[in-house]
Amino acid sequence: MAIITRFALLLGALLVACSSLGLAQESETINVIGSGITNALVMQLADSSANALDVSDLGSARGIDLFCNGDIDLATSTREMTDAEATICAANEVNYSQLLVGHQIIAFAAHPDAPDACLSASNLDDMFKPTASHQLIDWSFESGAHAELPLTLILPAQDQIAYAILDNLVVGDGLRLDGADATADSVAETPGALAVVQWSSAMTDDEGLKLLQMRDANSGQCLSPSVEAVENGQYAAAQSLYVYVNRVRLEASQSLMPFLEYAVAPANAGLVEAAGITPPSASLYELNAELLADAEAMPLLSGDASAFRIPPSLAGAVRIVGAANAHQPLRSLGEQMTRSHPQLQIDFDLAGSGAGITALCAEEADIAVLDDQLSTDECAGNGVVALPFPIGALATVLVGNAGDEFSACLTSEQIVQMWRAESAEVVEQWSDLGEDFPQTPLMLFGLSLLDAHTDILLQAAGDLIPPVRRDTEQDYDPNYRAAAVANVPGALTYMTWSDYEGVLAKEQANVRAVAVDGGAGCVAPTDASIGEGAYALSRAANLLVREAALADVNIQSFLWTLYGDDSWSQVTREGFIGISALELPVLRRELQVAFRTAEAAYPQPDAAADSE
Repeated sequence: MAIITRFALLLGALLVACSSLGLAQESETINVIGSGITNALVMQLADSSANALDVSDLGSARGIDLFCNGDIDLATSTREMTDAEATICAANEVNYSQLLVGHQIIAFAAHPDAPDACLSASNLDDMFKPTASHQLIDWSFESGAHAELPLTLILPAQDQIAYAILDNLVVGDGLRLDGADATADSVAETPGALAVVQWSSAMTDDEGLKLLQMRDANSGQCLSPSVEAVENGQYAAAQSLYVYVNRVRLEASQSLMPFLEYAVAPANAGLVEAAGITPPSASLYELNAELLADAEAMPLLSGDASAFRIPPSLAGAVRIVGAANAHQPLRSLGEQMTRSHPQLQIDFDLAGSGAGITALCAEEADIAVLDDQLSTDECAGNGVVALPFPIGALATVLVGNAGDEFSACLTSEQIVQMWRAESAEVVEQWSDLGEDFPQTPLMLFGLSLLDAHTDILLQAAGDLIPPVRRDTEQDYDPNYRAAAVANVPGALTYMTWSDYEGVLAKEQANVRAVAVDGGAGCVAPTDASIGEGAYALSRAANLLVREAALADVNIQSFLWTLYGDDSWSQVTREGFIGISALELPVLRRELQVAFRTAEAAYPQPDAAADSE
């Protein structure tokens, strides 16, 4: 066991000076145990802040085990605490907070002549698994002109962090043995070369390299390495560094809180970079500060001992009413839960926002789904307290031919006029919309007549959304529809925001998203304009939950599952945007506070019997 004790010289000198004046206080040594990788960062922060540490490098698992069984100030790890470890901490009444202090991220840097590959998990296996040695020697896994391009792999040494991160992603023990004996700098000089390197925010394509993207296993989205993509759980080629602090020790120590405040201060991100670690995002720095300052604040990640736990069996009913625009992900979630808990019943009565609010305020439902912004006083007249929780927004992106300047921006009324059923054989060319448009044939490529995004396209027509015209060319492949629009002047189609991002990722030429004037000027679809509701072809989805229902373990379990990382990936796949995976810990923390408040205000029968 390696025990390293560090004292800052400046602090020692100051203490000697203060002691001579009779003002000295006994120096406190902070004991740290766990991951040697994270410990190196913690020690560098301690040196800079003049704090004394007693550090033991025992590995993440052993460190967390001792932390949960004894009087340890800090445990360090290169992973989150597991549920089993959290249970041990809870059994020993070790209350802790979890801080994320940095990331180690790898990038796949290729020669500029290499294909613009989006690497999937299977691609990584094919290229880097031990049995690939002298087998995969070209870019044949990428179709097209690059198939015969020689593949020269430059791998990190086995004692480097980048090697360990890649090894965890690839099947087999270790990596292939025929990697080139060269440095990453030689990639720019070797056509077909691909190097695995440690990434930093300063690394760009301008350095004579091409940074390849990785495909997110959940969403299918291609992502470049970034702190945000790692913290969202979308970029897997990384490991994060965690520090667990014992809250009892935190309150008893005079040194521990100042040191941790220093460690999680954004102003000290440069010290993290100097240690060869990528600092967390600004949002994570804020979350760390909140978790440290508030003993009741919780990260609510998978290893948090105080996080809500769904009971092994659920029985009863959850009643959901309101709008249908979040119907698919909510129903999928309900089916998943009832398969795991056969005695649980989840009832949907999606008859519109108005009917949903009426039922909720009459206490005839637990959750209302609304398609507009929420207010906490919706049921104030009934004396019913309700709390809002967001889902995000669905958007329909209208896509036109980039050469058609006349379709660069359309009003909501013009969109309805050309797409509604009554327009068949009436609006056949653009000039039928008005004299400002040319006599160019109108060609429309659409989706199913009953698709939710079709309703959003026509929602400006009013409360009664008309049917879409039936003479559209229907196809479910957004890439096909985009290609058709690109090749036909005067053509239009529509698709989800994620589908449009996929079209752009495939570098489809001669298409563009049509801006929409909903009465406040032309607004193009973006993550921000859709999330804020500024883009006219978008529809919000929010939940309004009775506070009394939040005391029911069935409603708690439904909401907790909805805002879980795995379930939320399904929500995003359905096209909802506006809430990133990075925000889920905050939402889960808000949920847990709401659960506790509701349980105190509305004690359940079992809880009341136990208290008696």
